[in-house]
Amino acid sequence: MKNKFRLRKSSIISIIASILILIIFNILFYDKMPAELPTHWNFQGQADDYSSKFDAMVLTHGFLVVMNIFACFMLDNDPRNKRQNNFVMTISKLAMPAIMLVVYTITVMVGLGRDVNVSVIIPLFAGLLFIAIGNYLPKTRRNYTMGIKLPWTLNSDENWRRTHRLGGICFIGIGLSLIISIFFKSEVIFFAALIIGGLIPGFYSYYLYTKGI
Repeated sequence: MKNKFRLRKSSIISIIASILILIIFNILFYDKMPAELPTHWNFQGQADDYSSKFDAMVLTHGFLVVMNIFACFMLDNDPRNKRQNNFVMTISKLAMPAIMLVVYTITVMVGLGRDVNVSVIIPLFAGLLFIAIGNYLPKTRRNYTMGIKLPWTLNSDENWRRTHRLGGICFIGIGLSLIISIFFKSEVIFFAALIIGGLIPGFYSYYLYTKGI
């Protein structure tokens, strides 16, 4: 039996949404933007990197659209995702349009000379995103495209389940650390949590593997 190419309705909606965001923001605001736009801010909210408005408004988000199409294709054609939790799949596909919308809004507001508290908006959004991922990570079933994909988790359903249960807690911890970092305006809190929270599930997965799980 041949495996047919497919895109689910949720993927089509996600792809169309990301393309529309790209088109609408450029039609409405491209000509109003200055020649250069800030594209990176430090944890104190100060812009420390700039790009041309074409790069910031078109190329960067065009790349995100392509990445979204690729991610949706991979999710829908992963043979292990046929019985995946539909809500988890939908959340995964909505992440990219949401990121594009937030980044475009910040870019346009700054380009129009508005005062935008980037040091609060970005960590808050990213923190909530990590918390959302952490909440639904334990609900994912073993697959090849999303989750903590290690040799040991991919080898065992039980290893996958236990690792993702711990990984969900770690991701929530990372998200909370990002939100907490807003008050201290320090990247140390976030990066420490990111490194620790990223390594713990990997080591735990290997530990389970050594125990035959």
